[in-house]
Amino acid sequence: MDGRLCSRPTCRNYADRTLTYDYDDRMMAIGPLLDARQEGGYDLCDVHAARIQPPAGWTIVQHRADAGRTDA
Repeated sequence: MDGRLCSRPTCRNYADRTLTYDYDDRMMAIGPLLDARQEGGYDLCDVHAARIQPPAGWTIVQHRADAGRTDA
């Protein structure tokens, strides 16, 4: 499989999500893996994306690729 690895040190899992920060609004956003690396963004595997905690006073927004999808 060709792909980017998780940004966490020593993690050898492939990245599934991208973490970005908005310092002005004190917000973290985790969304689907971007097509290309983004300056200031961190590519994370699903395990590390699920464990991430925002700093005190910050909010975290999780964008899911399947959000709003309904299975018939």
